[in-house]
Amino acid sequence: MIATAGRRVGLLWALDALAAQELPAGTTYEVNVVHGPERTPVLEAAREHPLVRSGIAAIIASEGLVASQKRNIAWRLGRAPLIAFTDDDCRPRPGWLAAFLAAHAEHPQGLLQGGAAIDPDQHEIAMRAPRPRLQRFAPPTAWAELCSMAFPRGLLEAVDGLDEGYGSVGEDTDLAWRMRERGAPWVAVPDAVVDHAVETPGLRGWLRTSTRFGESTRLKRRHPELRGHYPLGVFWVPNHAWLLVAAAGAGWALARRDVRPAALTLPYVAWHVTRYGRSWRGVARGMTELPGDVLVDGARVAGFVVWSARERTVLL
Repeated sequence: MIATAGRRVGLLWALDALAAQELPAGTTYEVNVVHGPERTPVLEAAREHPLVRSGIAAIIASEGLVASQKRNIAWRLGRAPLIAFTDDDCRPRPGWLAAFLAAHAEHPQGLLQGGAAIDPDQHEIAMRAPRPRLQRFAPPTAWAELCSMAFPRGLLEAVDGLDEGYGSVGEDTDLAWRMRERGAPWVAVPDAVVDHAVETPGLRGWLRTSTRFGESTRLKRRHPELRGHYPLGVFWVPNHAWLLVAAAGAGWALARRDVRPAALTLPYVAWHVTRYGRSWRGVARGMTELPGDVLVDGARVAGFVVWSARERTVLL
């Protein structure tokens, strides 16, 4: 099941990858791609894809505006007893579906989490582009990223699918934790891997989307057990904590005209300048991006402050 806005050419690559799935003899599958009211060249090309022309895949128009709505439409239109989700910027590896089917046979009531890796065709972009947005993880993770997950249909029906009240983030994590709270086992399927595209939004793109992650505060309020997965229980990521320490140190140094408190900025600086490694190239790359990182982290923390007040719980 794929939710899409029809803007990414990666949708066509995802269909290519799904057409190349290696399945046991006699196994059939279907692919539902649901988009909103938009019409785009990518969607028109997708309708001519061999997987669609063969009847295995369907490109479905809907009134859905957010991913949770489109995903709910997709799985409810499906007929299979096991529902797998990926995204339009992912290429499932040939054994992806087979790995989920094998895990489902062993854990028929489990929610199944696969993994994600950087698309091998985009490693150079990941290594050289400024501020690349990467998605890579090995299961299990607490966030249940829907780019590589599968669920029994009965389990999706039992929790009434995804909560469509979520906007741009959090609906996948919320879905998995509601299932877990019903007693469903959370099963890691490390052989179910998707190759995830590398995004290069640039500084403007990072700033434009910085506040959307504040919606994660709702997850913490609804699922208290998630608190243990946040740094110190109140920070979304460690660098947000270090940013506040750095801001306090810088403010103290200016107020007292004393350089020593400025040492409190060093953990934040070290976090960012070493994220590409400790080679001189990696450190130089991190240093050039540091001013923009301060802006992005500051904007995100501000967004979390607003959401924390709205949800009456603290996540920064």
